[in-house]
Amino acid sequence: MIKDFNDYVKIDTKSNTLLLKRIDNRLALLYFGKKIKDKDNYDFLIPNKIDGFFGSNDDYKNALSIFSFNGEGSNKESLVLLSKQDGTFVSRFNLVDISFVKTISSPLPLTRNKEETIMITYVDEVTNATVYQYFSTFEDSDIIATHLEVKNTGDDVVYVKKLFSLQLDFPGDSAEITSFDGTWNYERICHKTTLNSGRFEIDSKLGFSSATHNPYLMAKIHNKFLGINLIWSGNHKEIVEISPYHRIRVQNGLNDYSFNYRLNPSEKICSPESIFAVKETEQDLSIEMQEFAQNHIINPKFAYKDKPILINNWEGTYFDFNSEKLKNIIDCASKCGIEMFVLDDGWFGSRNNDESGLGDWEDNVEKTGGLSKLSEYIHSLGMKFGLWVEPEMIQVNSSLYRNHPDFAMKIDQVKPVERRNQLCIDLCNAEARKYLTKKLIDLFKANKVDYVKWDCNRSMIDIYSNSISYQGNYFYDYFVNLYSMVDEITKAIPNVLFESCASGGNRYDLGMMYYMPQNWASDNTNAYHRLFIEEGTLACYPVSSFGSHINNNIYSHPKVSLESKFNVCAIGAFGYELDLTKLSDSEIEIIKKQIIYFKNHRKLFQYGDYYKIGESFVKSNCGGWCLVSKNKDEAIAVIIDKEITGSVHNRPTFHFEGLDPNALYLVEMRAQNNLKDGAFIKPFKAFGDVLMLGDIEFDTLKWTERDFESVSSFFASRMFYIKKIKQI
Repeated sequence: MIKDFNDYVKIDTKSNTLLLKRIDNRLALLYFGKKIKDKDNYDFLIPNKIDGFFGSNDDYKNALSIFSFNGEGSNKESLVLLSKQDGTFVSRFNLVDISFVKTISSPLPLTRNKEETIMITYVDEVTNATVYQYFSTFEDSDIIATHLEVKNTGDDVVYVKKLFSLQLDFPGDSAEITSFDGTWNYERICHKTTLNSGRFEIDSKLGFSSATHNPYLMAKIHNKFLGINLIWSGNHKEIVEISPYHRIRVQNGLNDYSFNYRLNPSEKICSPESIFAVKETEQDLSIEMQEFAQNHIINPKFAYKDKPILINNWEGTYFDFNSEKLKNIIDCASKCGIEMFVLDDGWFGSRNNDESGLGDWEDNVEKTGGLSKLSEYIHSLGMKFGLWVEPEMIQVNSSLYRNHPDFAMKIDQVKPVERRNQLCIDLCNAEARKYLTKKLIDLFKANKVDYVKWDCNRSMIDIYSNSISYQGNYFYDYFVNLYSMVDEITKAIPNVLFESCASGGNRYDLGMMYYMPQNWASDNTNAYHRLFIEEGTLACYPVSSFGSHINNNIYSHPKVSLESKFNVCAIGAFGYELDLTKLSDSEIEIIKKQIIYFKNHRKLFQYGDYYKIGESFVKSNCGGWCLVSKNKDEAIAVIIDKEITGSVHNRPTFHFEGLDPNALYLVEMRAQNNLKDGAFIKPFKAFGDVLMLGDIEFDTLKWTERDFESVSSFFASRMFYIKKIKQI
């Protein structure tokens, strides 16, 4: 609930309060934390009523705030930076109105199912531009959503040089920051940084959110955990800044790199929505973020729908396949109980390698035997049919490029930079968008596709469009057009499940998740490396969104047993990425049992609350997780020793998380085919408090898997099903 009274704006969420006060033509941030009662006067909370210090070179504006601009006389980053056509950077924004609104208009995806929204209006005396700052609450969450809208309400052109979405100021001189950084094949790895002075910054300049730095950021300030994220898939920036005046400023929004947005009179631009929350523990913040994305970002049609177990042919065949080979894999998958076959790259045009064909979304009948026939065959077996596409890309060696070189993102004065032998499609070209939209809708409908894997395998370099006259708007307008195209396609085929992919997990963000409920987490499907990718991704994003497959081919060092691969990868959108026809009979039997087990506990594997067990795998050899039902009646737990040492005295211990302390549980270990005699832990009963507080010794993890030598790995794991049998 949001209240506006006595110069205060009090934004109450399910259990928190954000308290603001009008002071000298601006809103000061008085308090952000656990919910507080309504009062007539909170002035005693204001940490510093006076802007400025005694020295003429000190920050002139130093009060805690949610809005800042160039011209305040502060050395801290501003939220908004505008300039006039003559290059003037001076602004003087005045707070002119606070009002409640029922609807918000934006070309970008916005959070679903808002409870209330307040709009704060500022007008700039210099440019005559108007900025609207929105804050929205949600009945079932502690998340608050905010964004800005800049409208040119003057008579002259205005340039937006910087447009962030969120600013929160706190008193303090220390923050512990957790960022989620990485590379292709090693995405969203947890990194912690302690900041006592200066500034911490992460961003993307690659044209998409990228694996380099995920938009999600967490900061521990005054023993509270603040989480911020963006509903955005393009260049972003996150800043935590500590000034010498005992002030901490946290911001996120559009990256100002190569950004110089031109607004003609009456035009406007909206920043992406930022979502933020504070919680008492890192675990509570993680669950809050996951639940919010599940309930307010993901398409409600798919938010809690069972995700099918799939087989993807990519790591099994690469480009080398024909109809017979595909049907053999499909037949084997059907017998194993797999529910969907996904045909990956190589099914179209002249695509027999990665040097040609992108953009030619025409069935290569010689390889597929006919997509419609293949789809019909798959459906006749009771399975679903999925198809890989990469619509945002084009190759010079393609029919589409030969007919439409203007569809490519490039500047004519220089030779375009190709990565993976491909260029980006210019989505600011209306004809290119229209062509792709129709082509893809027709393709998916004609072949009765149930699932689409939407890939994007390179970053943007030559940022230019021959179809527009001014290029400073390009990075922003690209994603406005991408979202519009994806929105039209997904609405045309509303029953099709979409998975976002970007050379693995290079676009794992809330912007794409708004349209595509699943996200391919990484091209690295090795179970050992997945430990780090999983714990980083699931610190914020829903378990159900996490694409996780068992492989048998590439990225195989260190090698991990088939049973441990399941224990690691049976989470979220689960499947297999291999050629089943090349497995032994015993391996096929193992997979059949794994699939039965997953189906029996699918709701937990895909929609259970995610609790981390132990320390981060970045720091410790031993760890794991619990997936717990909302009512805490059942859970799946996985424990792992990723690098067993040679000492017999090293006895790993664990305790479970997220259970009901007053419930009696039955704990049953999943039967693993690779365990030696005596390694199986018999079922036992215990109360939730003991399971969560006591250290349980699992010495049987050490040297008890038959395939240690054959897989050359000292990696051991166990999976447990925990069922409540009594409540006290």
